[in-house]
Amino acid sequence: MRYIWLGLGWLLAQSGRYWDSLFTYRVETVQYGTAQNLSGSPQNLYASFYLPENDAETRRPVVVLLFGGGYISGSRNDSDVTSLARYFAKRGYVTATIDYRIGVAAPTATEWINAGIRAVHDLKAFVRFLKRSVAEQNNPYGIDTSRIYVGGSSAGAFTALHAAYVTSLVELAQVPQADTAYVRSQGGIEGQSGNPGYSSEFTAVFSLSGGMLKTDWISPSKVSAVVAMHGTGDNTVPYKKGLLPFIWLQVEGGYNIDSVAAERGLYHALFTWQGAGHVPYGGQQSVNPSYMSDVETFLRYHFYQWNGRFSTGLAPALQAETFTGPFEVIGWDGRRLGTIERVSELPSGLWLLRSPQGICRRVLRP
Repeated sequence: MRYIWLGLGWLLAQSGRYWDSLFTYRVETVQYGTAQNLSGSPQNLYASFYLPENDAETRRPVVVLLFGGGYISGSRNDSDVTSLARYFAKRGYVTATIDYRIGVAAPTATEWINAGIRAVHDLKAFVRFLKRSVAEQNNPYGIDTSRIYVGGSSAGAFTALHAAYVTSLVELAQVPQADTAYVRSQGGIEGQSGNPGYSSEFTAVFSLSGGMLKTDWISPSKVSAVVAMHGTGDNTVPYKKGLLPFIWLQVEGGYNIDSVAAERGLYHALFTWQGAGHVPYGGQQSVNPSYMSDVETFLRYHFYQWNGRFSTGLAPALQAETFTGPFEVIGWDGRRLGTIERVSELPSGLWLLRSPQGICRRVLRP
């Protein structure tokens, strides 16, 4: 019987790249855009790149991380996003934590949405910056713009999700509190934060304790892969559907996002923390190692899957039994499930197998 291997190419298979910690890293901070802040003054926007050192690979996937803070606080140097940036840079990804404008003009749903739109504009400018750097600057960061994975924590996750799935003012107008005239004055959906002339589309999105105004916007024709992590006891951003406190704006959380993604055929996954509250993994000042380990494991697995799904240079299909065991078996949530001797022992589904030599492969069992 023939099985389908969804490999990442010979370098990954030989080195454990994107799975194991193989590299040191350096940090480079660059300006990627400029935009008008809440007070009307121009604000320079910066990104901190975490770049694997002594790495010969020149087309690496990019992980973009956005901080949380409800659009009133936070920075690209917050503990949770920098911890993840370091973790994935050590595994061969180019990672970046980015500025976006913060500030809410008044404690109303409309102004909170406006703040979110400003953040979306800044994120889109950064994605355009990445593509511009490849086209005009000879790819100084060594990236593959067909593999840009964007996500964040809390408000950062809201920003990533809406950048992924809100593609028109017509869609935004479906939310009664949205001020589409304001958005139009700020450059529409794309904004005016910099690097015009390039696409702001990215490949996949991940949400940590985040949500959306309307999950009905989710479509595989936009961003075709979305994963989420959320606590059932989150009283800030609801796990399923509810109101944001203080501004009484209805949003949908990780459970609803995953349900709609499943119905519509996207690549999707949900990790649920039973009973956990908002951002249990940490935040601006520190991280909770136990919960952060969940985040690292979950995202490591799905980034690894995305590398194969979206790579432009996949290894050819192989006969499954040419990859000999014993294997560690790793499930959809990144947790080790046990060991097997032969691929034929696996039940139906998508699995990650790791040999004693550290060689990793993905396999789809029919």
